[in-house]
Amino acid sequence: MKKITQPVLVVLLTAFTYFAQAQDPREFYNDGIRALNNGEFGTAITKFKEAVNLKNDYQDAWYYLGITFNYAKDYENAVYSMSRLKTINPNYNPWMYYEACKALIELDKLEEAQTAANLFLKKLEDTPKNQMSRHQGIYRLNYATKSGPIRSAPPTMSEPVSIAAINSNSGDYMPQVSPTGTRLYFTSVRKGGFDDPDDNNPNDFGEDLYFSKLTNDSWSTPELLPEPLNSMGDDFGSAFTGDGQVMVYVKCETPEGIGNCDLYITQLVGTEWSKPMNMGNVVNSDDWDSQPTISSDGNRVIYTSARAGGYGGSDLYMIEKNQLGEWGIPQNLGGIVNSPFNENSPYLAPDGKTLYFASNGHPGYGGMDIFYSLFENGKWSAPKNLGAPLNSKGDDTNFSISAEGMGYFSSSRLDGANFEIFQIELPDELKPKPSVVVQGVVSNSKTNAPIGAVVLIEDINSGELISVNKSNSSSGEYLIVLPAGRDYSVSASSKGFFFYSQSFELPADTSYAEITNNIALEPIEKGTKVVLNNIFFESGRSELKPISYVELNKAVDLLKDNATMVIEIGGHTDNVGSDALNLSLSEKRAEAVRKYMVLAGIDESRVLSKGYGETVPIADNSTADGRAKNRRTEFEIVEF
Repeated sequence: MKKITQPVLVVLLTAFTYFAQAQDPREFYNDGIRALNNGEFGTAITKFKEAVNLKNDYQDAWYYLGITFNYAKDYENAVYSMSRLKTINPNYNPWMYYEACKALIELDKLEEAQTAANLFLKKLEDTPKNQMSRHQGIYRLNYATKSGPIRSAPPTMSEPVSIAAINSNSGDYMPQVSPTGTRLYFTSVRKGGFDDPDDNNPNDFGEDLYFSKLTNDSWSTPELLPEPLNSMGDDFGSAFTGDGQVMVYVKCETPEGIGNCDLYITQLVGTEWSKPMNMGNVVNSDDWDSQPTISSDGNRVIYTSARAGGYGGSDLYMIEKNQLGEWGIPQNLGGIVNSPFNENSPYLAPDGKTLYFASNGHPGYGGMDIFYSLFENGKWSAPKNLGAPLNSKGDDTNFSISAEGMGYFSSSRLDGANFEIFQIELPDELKPKPSVVVQGVVSNSKTNAPIGAVVLIEDINSGELISVNKSNSSSGEYLIVLPAGRDYSVSASSKGFFFYSQSFELPADTSYAEITNNIALEPIEKGTKVVLNNIFFESGRSELKPISYVELNKAVDLLKDNATMVIEIGGHTDNVGSDALNLSLSEKRAEAVRKYMVLAGIDESRVLSKGYGETVPIADNSTADGRAKNRRTEFEIVEF
């Protein structure tokens, strides 16, 4: 934050001379109150100065002068004003010590801040009606007490780098990077958007959404997102699912708005974005709702709200999709994450468990700092300050991070009036848990035409449906993020095609990886033959492993949806062992699958089985990988 370099006494004495020919100090005081209420801090400061010039012991004017200096981030003068008031009347109002504490924290005078906080708590009567105020005082005392070790800790990362290719001479903020780290979305008030310039700020042309692409380690010239995403109003805070096909963002003061700013949602359909829809009064309140993040799988949104009933200031809330696919009631993240002050700009990392957010209520460096909290065992962990040099004396907010671990955030450290976007590499202990990005194209195996398919992610062990995604209806592209520590079944299906499944085993120590997995779906027609990748047997035996049930249930559903389909289940082995044993094993395995489907409700006349042993290999049996491919279960449509 900017420091006041001119001595405070000189600043105030200059004002004393200027207003030598004064009027009634009460008139200047009343004018100052009106300006303060309108957010006109410069005018308010001038009027309160005029009042105290005329009447040096004007207690109310000194008090509100100090408050206004705090709003204007002129902390030296805020402390000076409250110290003058203390000299005049140390018992004027306990809040004078609270305001002094706030300013002293920003000036890095933490011991003096602790003294001011203790005086506030001592002089504020301990009554039921004052408990919320005392709560604020306790948090300020905690901040002043615990920020020292945080500020003096050695840095654990390199200096952040301002991204020159993206930043402008206007405000640039709210970055969100894609999981692969190749696309960065952000908000800017630069010239060239949809909005008209601000009469009071020549560099503010209204908020619009932009993106930039990373090519050969260089960010491209930012591009404006199209209509209807951007409009003549303020459009900001874009947050995307992992595949980039669902966006939640913020629009303010719209005709259909619930509050002054609301969350909106839109979906990419082919190459066009759907009309943004207000998320409604279950999600939005009659107050300020803003700065969303949406989980990679699209099932959870965390956002900032100033609605009534929170812990104070702005709080973080979460909504989740219910069993009907609708957004449920917002849940406050609770007093571990939220403080009596401001928490905002949440970002849920690709692992779905690591939450980054900004706060001025938890101990730190002053202004807004970036923290993280982990969701484990059903609750959020105590927030941890990410430390310097990521955090500074400026406002540091809107952190996001790619699945590989490159972070982006916005900060006012270089210009207190504007934010810029920075890039930083976090140490491993501050990164999210590793994830694997699986991406590719779903297409028709016969024509190679792209297909808009439903892509399901399930826990292959429990059968739990984790998320439902879609490949793009125009390009066929899909992308999913799989956090380490689980085993997954990823399947694609589309009407008129046989489904496809693939398993991914990701132990907890898995490192970040990107896997290209193109999927060619086979049309449902007589003669179509597919391999079911997720059917598993005990080694050398015909008993189905429970992890096969997810795949088998999909096959059952397929036959139920296609009542005239008759299939043959073919069992195949590698060439290890005798021909006779392999043939027998393949027959028994095919029969085990047939029995499962019949028990699941499929007429036995529609399910045939046959064992082929090692006679129809599809890969080289001389390698372990080839033998694994040859040990397979195939479905062939024999009638349709």
